[in-house]
This record gives sequence, C-alpha cells and structure tokens, in this order.
Amino acid sequence: MDMWLQVCLETLGVEEETLEGVPAHLRLPVAVTRYWLRRASPEPTLLKALLMVVVQGELNRRTGGTTGWQGDTNHITEPPYFVVAHSFNQWQACLKDASQLNLLLCKPLPKPHFSWLYQGRLVHRRQKELQEREPEDIVQDDQFRRLYRRLLGAVTQPDPGANRRTGGPEAQLRASMEHLHLNTLDDEEEELGGAEGLDQGSDRLRVSVRTRYRTKDRKDRSRNPELWRKQEREGWG
Repeated sequence: MDMWLQVCLETLGVEEETLEGVPAHLRLPVAVTRYWLRRASPEPTLLKALLMVVVQGELNRRTGGTTGWQGDTNHITEPPYFVVAHSFNQWQACLKDASQLNLLLCKPLPKPHFSWLYQGRLVHRRQKELQEREPEDIVQDDQFRRLYRRLLGAVTQPDPGANRRTGGPEAQLRASMEHLHLNTLDDEEEELGGAEGLDQGSDRLRVSVRTRYRTKDRKDRSRNPELWRKQEREGWG
C-alpha cells in the first residue's frame, strides 16, 4: 500500500479492503462516514438518509440529470430537526478535515465530486421519509439499490483486521506495554502515599525525591565515615 494512503486510512480507522467495490471517488466519503458513525456523539440517526442522498447524487452525476435531486427540495419549508442538523454538521466537519488531510498527502484517495455528494435539505427530507419506509421502498431503481447496498455494507461491516489486532503479536505487545505502564503508575502511587499523593501535584513529588535523596546520602555516609568527615572539612557537607 502507498505510504500516504496508509497514513490517510489509518487516521480514519479504515482498512483498504473495506473500501473494495466502492467507486474510487466515493471512497473518501465512505471512509469518513465510517469514522463518523463510530465516533459521533450522540449516536448518528441519519446514516441511511445520508447514504441515500450520496447515491442519488452519484447516479445523477453519471447521467447528467437532476431528477430527484434539486426538485425534491423545492417545497420544503420547515426547518430541519435539531438532532438531524447537529449530526449532519458533524459529518460535514469530518469530511472537511479528511479532505484537507487527503490534499496534504497529495490525494492518495481520489477527490470526491463535492457538488454532487450531498444536499442538506434533501438529507432532511429523506430522514423524515425513513420514519415510515425503507430506502429501497422509497427509490425503486435497481442501480440505486445496488450502489446503496454496496456503500451501506462498506460503512457498517466489521473491521476486517479486528481479529488480527486483538490476538496478533502487535496486540500482545500493546497489552504488555499497557500493563507495564499501569504497574509503573502503581509503584509511583505507593511511593507517594497512594492516589492522593499524585493528586497533590508536583510539590509532593519534589518532597518525595528530596527525601529519597537525603536517605541515600545518609546511607552513603554511614558506609564511609572517613570520606564524609573529609568532605565536611573541605566544605562539601
């Protein structure tokens, strides 16, 4: 895999094989949608509506038509639901950031056709329609259904590398490092008097280090009293 493509996909938490079968210029939006679906808060509710509009725009782009794209929104007058608008804005923000990263990395993923990719008012309408019907009942077109299923599968399928990461050597190494880190924290807490010692900040830590230094100094002096008396005479003590 190209190094820049790997950087882009790892940032989005997507494996290349997940995007197999997705049209090239839709791979970035699909990867973004997958990332958004797993991390957005609250949990997104408009995934199907969003994918419907992406598919609809793509098919209209291919045919050069606008049926079911601009015309569907002419009569919409009511404002979008807050939850839908909030979730849609999150998705747009993810798409913007990912597009800038893709550009910075010299476009390892093809640049999407943004003008055909989505339309907020149409996403809002589709979301309302989906309260009563399924996407394939709303748009009864074989080409639409095939592409919609392909994108939905790419966005929602389990990560192909999940099993490898949970049981492979890399996962075991990460677990060992985390265990080591936790044990180190436990040792520090014990030296400083538990979690409360850590919460009291750097002053407590400096006191602990100073105390340990003085203890070590006393032990060194007891082992070699002649050297200690010599250092005191010379002004070291």
